[in-house]
Amino acid sequence: MKKIKKRFINVNVIKGMMSITLLFTALMSCSNDDDKTKNDSANNGIVVKTSEVINSSYIGNGVQWDPYPQAYKYWNKPISATDWDKMYKRLQFMKPSFVRVVIGAYDKYASGNADGYDPELYIEGLEKVLQHCQDNNITVMFGDWGFGPYDINANTVIQSRVENAAKYLAYLVNTKGFTCIKYYNTVNEPNYSASANGGNYNLWKKASLAFYDEMVVLGIDSKVKLAGPDISYFGESDLEWFSKSAQDFGSKIGIYDVHLYPSKGSMFNNEFENTLAKIKKNIPAGAEIVVGEFGFKYEVGNSNMDKALSAQNISNINADPFIGQDSNTMVSQYFYGVDICALTMKIINAGYSGAINWGLDDAMHSNSSSVTDLKVWGFWNILGEELLGDASKEELRPHFYSYSLLARYMQKGSKVFKVELPSVVGLDIIAIENGGKYMIAISNMHSKEYTMPLSIDGISQLTGVKKFVYKEDGRKVDANGFPLPEIENMVLKSGETVSIPKESVTVFTNFDY
Repeated sequence: MKKIKKRFINVNVIKGMMSITLLFTALMSCSNDDDKTKNDSANNGIVVKTSEVINSSYIGNGVQWDPYPQAYKYWNKPISATDWDKMYKRLQFMKPSFVRVVIGAYDKYASGNADGYDPELYIEGLEKVLQHCQDNNITVMFGDWGFGPYDINANTVIQSRVENAAKYLAYLVNTKGFTCIKYYNTVNEPNYSASANGGNYNLWKKASLAFYDEMVVLGIDSKVKLAGPDISYFGESDLEWFSKSAQDFGSKIGIYDVHLYPSKGSMFNNEFENTLAKIKKNIPAGAEIVVGEFGFKYEVGNSNMDKALSAQNISNINADPFIGQDSNTMVSQYFYGVDICALTMKIINAGYSGAINWGLDDAMHSNSSSVTDLKVWGFWNILGEELLGDASKEELRPHFYSYSLLARYMQKGSKVFKVELPSVVGLDIIAIENGGKYMIAISNMHSKEYTMPLSIDGISQLTGVKKFVYKEDGRKVDANGFPLPEIENMVLKSGETVSIPKESVTVFTNFDY
């Protein structure tokens, strides 16, 4: 992830910005004349074009789930069996089809000795993560933060460490049997100046090609494909990482990968859609691309709502000694569950093949080996009681409800249809089919309700439909906090009028589970 500097801000400024936060939904509203135009255009309705397929075999929506390196190596707080079971139960509901898992060699086989190799060191957490993925048919994009193989001062790659990294991958796949690992990142965000290769493309290329050669030597190149370039996209100057990768690697890259942390403002003016299109245009025709990390960083936006949310986030970080600099405390807020679904839907509708939310759990990482600077991004903190003495931190955050539905009902192999939308503010919709079952999901980031017809070309009705609604108050959950449908076994007729609440996510699905 891109690191951010911790900043301090005058309390009076915070108070002013907080008042803006309370009003940010009003900033999204338009004039009366604009609203009239939007209401008129809404009468055109939503049309699912089943004859126009955006993606014929989606990999899945999922999460970053790293194997708790600090907990096992530095904090002496291994995850208890009870907490593992709690996470497994939650993930069984979410059903992510796609998971990214990243390690550091220094936290595993090279712990204590950069040139050492002992594959059993600190493997417990990693085994538990990968075993769950193996048992549940979850595609894993595995990788290393990448700090082992590089000598930046000498501008060179340490070949023996590249060989150890490849040997460890072969150990996991062949010896341990984790065939769920399908893709491999050699370095996290190699375009970033603070990355292992210092942002040097040629150094990253040299190490990645050397790693690929070792995969061939070990006979695992047919089992695991390189994913790259795995950059964090900051602007158009980063596009050459894709074109250069295509030229230098050819078919050695099995899937393209990018990290995206847009502003909230870019969700409303087509800026984010344009970014997705520009990136996709720079990979080879027919190649697949996934978003290997995504979330919101309000600090990158210029809109009033981004400025207000950024100020509130900074205030939250400064007020809590256990929250690290690289955190998004907005994950505790209801609206984040709407925003993150809108972001996911834009990725899907842009023709990408998978999306991975950063991240599953606050307890996965801190900015240092200390407990006092946790990276708060997760759906929970599974070590809330053990680390902070606060069991409430282990409870589900609101966005679990909405995002889990997009993962659960969009399993690998799903077909994505084009959806025609009326010209209204804040509306995103996906429509998918898998095995003759369907999901239509609607995210409304706007502060007003819409009512409009929903048509499905070539289908008169869907039967046995469940309707879930992620709303701020009164959403239905079971004893575990998992989503429950508001309506079950309904008939969704093509062309019928649907109500879309303000700042909500609505899911219609006739999948059996």
